[in-house]
Order: sequence, then structure tokens, then C-alpha cells
Amino acid sequence: MKKRTIKGSLIGLVALTSLLSCQGNDTSSEKPEEIIPIDQIDKDNIAFTEDDIINDKFGGIGVEWGAYEDTDKLIDGGWEKIINHMDHLGAARIRLMINYDWFCQNFDDKGNKDHSDDTWTYNFTNKYALNMLEILDYAQKNGIDVAFGAWNVIGQLVNDVWGMMEEVTSDIRWAKITADVLNFLVNEKGYSCIKWFVNSNEPNLTGSKGSSKNYNNTYEIWEQGVKNVRKALDDIGLNKIGIIGGDTTGYRGCDEYFTNIANRIPGYVADYGAHFYLSNIEVDRGIALNNLRELAKNVKKIDPEFGKGRPFEVWESGFIDGKTALDSQTAIATASYAIRMADFTIQCLASGMDGICYWDFDDAMHFMYTASATYPKEWGMFSSLAEASADKQELRPWYHSSSLLIHLFKKGNKIYSPIQNNTELDNSFRSIATISQDGSKGGFAAVNASLKTVTKTFYLDDEVRGDKLYIYNFNKDSYLLGSDGYIVPNYVIDGSLNKKLELQFAPNTLIVVSNTELK
Repeated sequence: MKKRTIKGSLIGLVALTSLLSCQGNDTSSEKPEEIIPIDQIDKDNIAFTEDDIINDKFGGIGVEWGAYEDTDKLIDGGWEKIINHMDHLGAARIRLMINYDWFCQNFDDKGNKDHSDDTWTYNFTNKYALNMLEILDYAQKNGIDVAFGAWNVIGQLVNDVWGMMEEVTSDIRWAKITADVLNFLVNEKGYSCIKWFVNSNEPNLTGSKGSSKNYNNTYEIWEQGVKNVRKALDDIGLNKIGIIGGDTTGYRGCDEYFTNIANRIPGYVADYGAHFYLSNIEVDRGIALNNLRELAKNVKKIDPEFGKGRPFEVWESGFIDGKTALDSQTAIATASYAIRMADFTIQCLASGMDGICYWDFDDAMHFMYTASATYPKEWGMFSSLAEASADKQELRPWYHSSSLLIHLFKKGNKIYSPIQNNTELDNSFRSIATISQDGSKGGFAAVNASLKTVTKTFYLDDEVRGDKLYIYNFNKDSYLLGSDGYIVPNYVIDGSLNKKLELQFAPNTLIVVSNTELK
């Protein structure tokens, strides 16, 4: 984007009629100067009504903020910068993943095959554990819900020194370690922010022996692991910590695991948890929304608690177009990536999902290891690595678009999705709205993914208090940053969400409107 900062100024990005109609004036005969042919402008009214409530108590939006593999690589003052960026992001939830072998040590198998005799000790004072505790301290202090988990079983990438890969998470030692670690974190340290346990990452993906995947895993093995962990947690009084129902990736993997969970062990899991890395076209054309609805519909036929007692949630999300062989994303510095991530979020919420986490927060968390070098996995909203170039250390556009959605679609809010009026014929336009339970805060977000300008009129039927509107127009040329480097509104106008507001959307544009400043 063009580097611009403002302090209290207004930039004319919304049609003049919107300024007038939101105050209740008759503007039917007043038109802004036409800048494109009239046959390329598509007008529509989008009303968010009580009948359009798709979620009456939303779970919130967050980000993957896992324990750092090597905090020694951070820039000077890096941790302070990380905390400042998280302060402004305002995540309602985080997914915090660790490796057990970071602090499990002194393994002794007694020279026999009886795993119940195996012993080991824990070191919760090394740099990995201390960083994990720093993140949990922040989450506890700031009321952030945490999905805590371990990537895979111990020793997977170092010749399976614990001999766990044949049984994967069904190995009895996995459940014991899980209970020990969560007993330390929750019962001893008091981290009540931990709400979920992730019973290994993407269990539906298997690979060759020695790969980064659970090569011997099956659904049945994973299920037994869930049962073992559930009993181990219940035995130490941690029955309130839910187990993520799957943490599987892709439509096919989710369908397999979700169907089995719904048929066999619904009471053992807290949600139906998914990872989705999609192509650009799936989001641009609204294919993702249709697929998510279909997946939800199929599982709900089996488990009536799907979407209610057991919500549908995304715990990793991103795009595969632009992904490199070194597991980095080349598009993350573009405004298009930011708008697509926002569009995907809108489609997730419109499908009835209860929450979503983005992959991921900071490049410095994870690395790709090759025989000759170590590379950071560049998927983040910024980089706190000392070796990163200055432009990579700056906040990327999708940090700002994500911050807008996180602050607008708050945990506990009602979510509105007027399906019947929500898409163009080419499935390129989507919108959702939200109102807090007490009616004090609300707004809506909409994306035009088409190549033409469209004009829409919005209003919320349910009462939302407030007499000002904060309007954020987000595309490669228009989003604005304040002097502190964080996003600010393009407009602040007198108006009400309960009165019609006409907005003109340029191609590939996200517009967010709120009755409070989103910060």
C-alpha cells in the first residue's frame, strides 16, 4: 500500500449518499458522480434481522501463537514488540502448541516392553518451557482462551527414541505425560485460561517413517488416545478441559474424523476442530462457504449437538496458493492475502462456525530444518527475527484486516448472516453482522471479491446503540495507518447502524463498519 498515516483526518472513500442516508435523510434523488458505467454497478439492500441470527453466542477469533522454538533468534526488544502487537490484535483465543520432548527428559524404559514401568522427569525451567509460560501468563492476564497441545508424540523426528510411533497417541505414556503437564499448568500454576487440549496435530495426515507426520496413525488409534487422555484428565479433576475433536485438515480428513466422532465418541470431545488451507478460487467464488455448510449439514444429521454443545471451529487457517517447498507463504505481504483471509473468515462465520484461529502470528515461532540450513516458516503477521529484513519486521496487511475482524466479532456476540441477500449471482460478495448481547456495540463486514464496483445498502434491524459510525475501507490503495502503525478508520461520521447506509465497493475490497472504533 501507499505509506500513509493520519491523525484525525477523513478521507473520501464512501459515496456521499452514505453519509446522508445513515442520518435518515431522503437521498433517493441525490447521486455521487458516476465514475464507472452504470451497467457495472450492482445495487442491493442487505438487512440484518433477528431471523438471520446464525450464532447467538460467538466463541471469538484468534491466532496460532505457539511456544517459540528458539527465542535466542529474536531481535533486540523482540519480545516487547511481540506483546505490543498482541495487545493491539486483541485475540480472543490462541492455539499454543509445544513439543513434549522440550521438557521431558531422563527417559528410562527399565529394559522391558511394559510401558507402564517407564519413567522420566520434567524440566520446566529451560527456555522452551519459560517461553510457554510467558505466553500463558499473557493469556491468563488478558482473558484469552487457550487451546493447548503437543505437535506429535515424543521422539518422532529423532529415530523414535521413546518407541511411541507404533501406537502414536494411544500409547499409555502419551496420556500420562499429558495429564502431568496439564496438572502442572492448570492445577499447580493456575492457568484457567487453558480451555482445550489438542491431541496431536492433523492426525489424519500420515507420512513415511521418520517424517513429520504420524506415519502409523489411524482414526481408531487416535480415538483410543482421546479416551486415554480423557480418563487421565478426569482422574486429576480436569474434566472442564475439552479435547479438540479432530484438529484434522482438509474437507476429506474432517469428514472422515467428524463422522467417526459423531457416530462413536461425541461425548469425549469438546468441538469439531478443523484446519483449512484453501486455494484462492475457493474463497473468491464462495466455494468454501458452500463446502463448509455441506460438511456441517452431514455431521449434524448424526450428532444433534453439532454446532451447539459441540461447536464447529477452525484451529488453523491460511492459503495454499503461494506456499513454498520450505513451508512459507509468498503472498502474506499483499493486501490481496489480507482481503482473502477476511473473506474466508466471513464465510466461516456465515457457515455457523463458533470460532477461527489464523495461521499464524509471528514468523519467529517455527522453522524448517534441512541438511544444510535452517529457514523460518514465513506465514506470520510480522517477523520478530533478528535476521529478518526490515520490511518483514513490519506488520503485514493481513494483521490489520484481522485486527478489525477480531475487534468487531467479539466473543459472546450474536452473529447475523442474511443468506438470501448475501451473494451476487457470481458468488463474489459476502457480508455478516454482529451485535453485542447488551446492544451497545455492533457492526458489519463485507467483501467484494469481484472485478467490478458494486453498491450496497445495509442496515441492522435489531437495536444497536450509538450515534457515530467508524468506517474502514480496506484494499491495496485505501487502508490507513495511524502514527503508531496500527489501522485507523477512513471515516468517522454521525449515524446509526439501524438506518440505511449505502456503500460503494471497489473491486477486491473489504469494508468494515462499527459503532465504536476497532482498537
